[in-house]
Amino acid sequence: MSIERIFIVGDKFKLFAENSNVMLASELEAILDGDLLHERNLRFQLGQGVSEEQINRLLEKTVRIKKPWLADFAKPQKASRQHVHKHQMQNSMISLPRRLTRSTYEVDVLLDERCAEMSDHVTGQHIQGMVLTEAARQTFLAVSEEFYLADQNDSSYFVINNMDVQYLHFVFPLPMSIHYEVLEHSINPRRGSHRFDVSMSVIQGQKTCCVIKTKFSTYPDAVISEKEGLLAKGAIDSELNVEIRHEQFA
Repeated sequence: MSIERIFIVGDKFKLFAENSNVMLASELEAILDGDLLHERNLRFQLGQGVSEEQINRLLEKTVRIKKPWLADFAKPQKASRQHVHKHQMQNSMISLPRRLTRSTYEVDVLLDERCAEMSDHVTGQHIQGMVLTEAARQTFLAVSEEFYLADQNDSSYFVINNMDVQYLHFVFPLPMSIHYEVLEHSINPRRGSHRFDVSMSVIQGQKTCCVIKTKFSTYPDAVISEKEGLLAKGAIDSELNVEIRHEQFA
């Protein structure tokens, strides 16, 4: 009997789940609770939107009914709060980065439908472009923290200098990855800062669907906090002066 593969997606992707070989996570949970898969040779694979808690429950249920082979996936190892600068793990969108060569890296995109960028609603069947942009932002944070800043004693502050995004194809709630390449990297020892020029490609089905190029810098927290404080005060003073001038000419 041939194997039938089904992709499991979060419940917010209800429209996408109307396609063949796709099922909502909640539907699979109900089916496993009833042990209703006797006659079919199925393998379930993770799409996008399924929470860590749901993944754990699905794995536990397949073991409980003594059919662990149904789940053709393991619990993903998501990037930590420290890697992606998020307090709630549901907002982490990627796996821990993997180093491929001296200047190239890769992450898996692991979306939880409860993340901030998807918490309101999902339009249509595809994944919104701003979700991909945030996943790319988390990727350059994670790669930098893991491979370039890990030896630093102090935490770092990231400043985006430039970001260019090209959306080439729709991306759907299926497996995808981000290929990350460091084009240029320099260090200023005196300031303790790093400058990066990188390119990131969102890959799905062996197709490049989105390309994000960005230049960013990292600084020790203490350095940027002092500068940010001065700039904040300057911005307030500037706005107050505008109001004073407006009152003078009113």
